[in-house]
Amino acid sequence: MSTNKIKFEYKNKSNDLVKVWLSTAPNTSQIQFNLSPVIEKDDSYLGKIYYFEIPKKKKLIYKAKYTYSCMDKITEREKEYFLRDCKLIPVNESTIKKAKDITTGIQDEIEKAKAIFLYIVKNYKYTSRIKERGFNACTTNKKGDCGELSAVFASYCRSLGIPCRVMVGAFRGRSKHHAWNEAYFEGIGWIPIDVSIAMFKFFRMPLANIGTTINVGALRNKERYFGEVESGRVVFSIDPERELTPFYDDIKSPVDDMTFSVGDKNLSWGYQSLDGKAPYMQPIYPQLNQTYKKIKIQDVVGSFNNNPNNIVDHYSLRMKINSFLIAAVLVYFSIITSLFNVEVHHVVEMLVQGAYSVLLGIFGVLSLIRREYNAPILILSLLFSLSLFGFVYQLIKIAIA
Repeated sequence: MSTNKIKFEYKNKSNDLVKVWLSTAPNTSQIQFNLSPVIEKDDSYLGKIYYFEIPKKKKLIYKAKYTYSCMDKITEREKEYFLRDCKLIPVNESTIKKAKDITTGIQDEIEKAKAIFLYIVKNYKYTSRIKERGFNACTTNKKGDCGELSAVFASYCRSLGIPCRVMVGAFRGRSKHHAWNEAYFEGIGWIPIDVSIAMFKFFRMPLANIGTTINVGALRNKERYFGEVESGRVVFSIDPERELTPFYDDIKSPVDDMTFSVGDKNLSWGYQSLDGKAPYMQPIYPQLNQTYKKIKIQDVVGSFNNNPNNIVDHYSLRMKINSFLIAAVLVYFSIITSLFNVEVHHVVEMLVQGAYSVLLGIFGVLSLIRREYNAPILILSLLFSLSLFGFVYQLIKIAIA
């Protein structure tokens, strides 16, 4: 189990009041706010929701620690909740038929869930560029983002009587939102499942594969995402369509910047709800006011940092990522100057080459130590590490001489 520190900020940039509902999941501790909540509502298995009224030009700051762990027992009420039919996770004749088709001939519940996992990974495509949201659009187009794909997995599991929930949270780092699943099996408990990241195989989505390996330490064997996720994740809320207190009264949005097709209706994010329920809480769902002339993503989701609580883990991660980023800039500089025949002083050229060699070596060593690599990155890390050791050896020889 890993513990991470959350720091979330939301700024009301308008000249009027903004209402904000904020979710904290179970296993969240040391919760702090700079503003006092108006209302606080607790649920034993969904967590707490805090209601704030943020004055104009003021900022809401939320800090906490989160420890990711899966519970092993649930109540009958909880089981019923995570088998329910709802707008974003439908359970009906059509979904039951499809789930049974996918799992034909399979008796064991875990194997049924794995068959659904493999079906979605094989037949669907991950994309963050979607114009329509909702279960029907995702299953028709066979593509969606992490939230849509998680809803499809949950729907098919629930259709077979397997309790399943959507975990709305984030990877480590700055504002890296993500959603995945947990399914419940008697005698085992909840297990994590991530159909989205399981699609990021090297020969299928090479850039996403390398990017998630470097930034979030994605697991090398993607089939392990049935039953396991990498460390560093936090959960903000559990399942879509959270009931809000006080009731969310829909109002008309003054602009269409954040209006999406959700299921059978257009929904203006930050102005409208699903019958008084928040579609998703990441960790907030706001109600903006009529003074907005343009709505940006930060106006409806805010921003956050999710960092390891362990100091060594935190700084080794930052050093690894920053070494790679700075080295990449220096490599691009060398390539551009070479391509366009830009004259660079030989001392500068040597310094640049030496710097990116050292930085890539640091990246390689830390990737190996942290065990955050796939096959291509493993090979490069070994080469970078050997290059760094060679560079250090030469420096020592020069110093001795």
